[in-house]
Amino acid sequence: MPPRQLGKHPNAKIYQLRRIVFTIALLLTLAFITKTILSFFGAEYVSLELSGNMHYTDLQIYDVLGKKLQNIVTDSEEQTATYLKKNLSYIKDAYVTKNVMKRMLTIEITERAPFALLRINPTDGKDYSFFLVDSEGHVLKHIDKVATSSSIPEEFRNMAVLRVVNDTSPKVGTVVKISELTIGLNILKTALLLERSLARQIKNIDASDPRKIKLRLNNFPGTVWLAGDAVESGLHHVALFLKQQNTYGLELISVGTKPEHLYLDARYEDTVYLGGLAARKKNQ
Repeated sequence: MPPRQLGKHPNAKIYQLRRIVFTIALLLTLAFITKTILSFFGAEYVSLELSGNMHYTDLQIYDVLGKKLQNIVTDSEEQTATYLKKNLSYIKDAYVTKNVMKRMLTIEITERAPFALLRINPTDGKDYSFFLVDSEGHVLKHIDKVATSSSIPEEFRNMAVLRVVNDTSPKVGTVVKISELTIGLNILKTALLLERSLARQIKNIDASDPRKIKLRLNNFPGTVWLAGDAVESGLHHVALFLKQQNTYGLELISVGTKPEHLYLDARYEDTVYLGGLAARKKNQ
């Protein structure tokens, strides 16, 4: 008697279909459970522990994170730090650690310090605007509603103004890479390092010509000229001149020259030239 051929079980297709349905149901259930668990760590349930933030309040930082941060499980520390630096211009660096079980983010913030005012002059000479920058040229803030230099808000009036001719206004949160600004920042940093008393007197810097950088000071009626390749020696000579002026009680007087045409030329290594002025002792 020939052997009987074994065919497929008549219910095999039903079993296979049930297995597929069961697998899909299991995956959907796991996905739902996972979503429920992750939602427990959503931004609205996350506690923040902040340090180092001086310009921004805890609430401001929390609000910014809440717009982007989905949960502390799926978003990495690097993503959170990058997002903060991108959206809050004063934040220079952020070190983020997270504790999933405690639903807590710990953020150590390093903020940028305001250093100078950047004045952008368009090539047509009209409608200039001011921006607050740090020592690296990073734009912290656009100062609105400034019609003239005298209308700069009180909190910024003691800062040096760095003049730049450019038709494009910088974006807040970016670094301005313009040579005039780089030179001006270098002069300010050098003065703060080597001649602090002089640094406090600098009102504005025009570095459009590196061979003849123009400084205006609080206690000198004219313009100071520096050379881009002799900044240290130039600042030193200017500081010595001002010190002697105060020591000997010299009063600078115009000799048929308007104040804007007066100058102190400190572009040379061994000497300075006083042009368009005469000096006399006070109270004579």
